[in-house]
Amino acid sequence: MRSLLGGFQLEPTVILLLSSLLLSLHRCFGSIEFATQTFEGWSGLVASVYMFGTAFLLLGIVPFCVIVFLLGRDPREYGLSLGDWRLGSLITLTLFPAIACGLLFPASMTPEMREFYPFAPEAADSPATFAALELSRGLLFYTSWEFFFRGFMLFGLRRYVGDWLAICTQVIPQCLWHIGMPTGEIFSSIAGGVLFGVMALRTNSILWPLLLHWLIGVGLDVFIVVTS
Repeated sequence: MRSLLGGFQLEPTVILLLSSLLLSLHRCFGSIEFATQTFEGWSGLVASVYMFGTAFLLLGIVPFCVIVFLLGRDPREYGLSLGDWRLGSLITLTLFPAIACGLLFPASMTPEMREFYPFAPEAADSPATFAALELSRGLLFYTSWEFFFRGFMLFGLRRYVGDWLAICTQVIPQCLWHIGMPTGEIFSSIAGGVLFGVMALRTNSILWPLLLHWLIGVGLDVFIVVTS
């Protein structure tokens, strides 16, 4: 045991073990499926906001408190800053149209995607409901998602394993979280995890992968709703 624990480092140990616990808790007790099975009568929108809210708590608030109160780190070390906004905005404005045309629109035509999205089917009924879904998804879910994977995991691990291995490490649980979703999304989450990781490190901020990720999610829903 002395040999095993000789290289013990608190920060990466906390990040890796807590990541497994928090993601498991969210998948088991924070999903839309859990909400609809547990709380009868909840609409798709309410169940979706439940999933977004539990993500905000488990993947956002809890890691933030760990960073500040347990690890004693400055949150800006974990990508909570504007970073290189010129580069970030350029990458986002360049990549989103290409992704929308080359990936999102074709994907929105597939039966598997159209059956799964939007998370709340009633979002297609009115602009107000659609806006409520997408805004809550961006403010609660994507914010906590990017902070967790690109902030807590990526920036937290890079000083111990280097940039590239930190990117690869955070891709693994991100991909596994997508199991049960459309097949194409599971595999694209690997490429997406690498892309968002590179963006975060290059801009020194989680803001720009967050914005691009949210635009991708909204764009897919828009294509599906408009063509339905």
